[in-house]
Amino acid sequence: MFRINSKSKPLKSNNMKLKVCGLKSQNNIEQLSKLDIDFMGFIFFERSKRFVDDTLKKETIKAIPNHIKKIAVFVNARSEDILWTLKDYDSNFDYIQCHGDESPEFCQDLKKMDFGIIKAFQMDEEFDFSQLKAYESVVDYFLFDSSSKNYGGSGKKFDWTLLDKYQGNTPFFLSGGIKPEDVKRLQNFNHPQFYAIDINSGFEDAPGLKNIDLIETFSKKLKEITTE
Repeated sequence: MFRINSKSKPLKSNNMKLKVCGLKSQNNIEQLSKLDIDFMGFIFFERSKRFVDDTLKKETIKAIPNHIKKIAVFVNARSEDILWTLKDYDSNFDYIQCHGDESPEFCQDLKKMDFGIIKAFQMDEEFDFSQLKAYESVVDYFLFDSSSKNYGGSGKKFDWTLLDKYQGNTPFFLSGGIKPEDVKRLQNFNHPQFYAIDINSGFEDAPGLKNIDLIETFSKKLKEITTE
């Protein structure tokens, strides 16, 4: 079983990947590009408070350093709309995150377009982990988020011990209400497929505007508490 407890072995620092999601401001993105992070997420879901709208320019995406992977987040969008959107950015995104109710077949079709695929799932006590099997061959990562009628952005954590039930081989991002004070708890979260931490609203001054100092401090603390 993969429990959260004080005796869990800390993750090695080279496995502690960090994704910052829900970015909008060009200046904010430029500042964040200078930090030691691994992924940036941009939300193309009109109902989200962090919807990029017309504020995100293709030059801004292109200027992000190559070692930071760019993720375009969609919720139940049509595949043709996704591809047209990404074409506007000269396909400078590395991953498509399917954050809705997308089927394995839908994810497979997107993967054929040479994008990496992240499939998000909303966690609650009723979640059926057996459904993940059908996605394992067509996605690169899972993302486990708190259950929300708005498909994310709730700012609330789910019960991480639910992931004891996940016995698959696909690495996952841990998301949902993670805040700066959660460093120690993250250190003690131990699962063989735990790959990355996904932060968003817990590090904001306003929707879509990240607090750079909080993220920088959080990133440094993650590395300080891990071992090689």
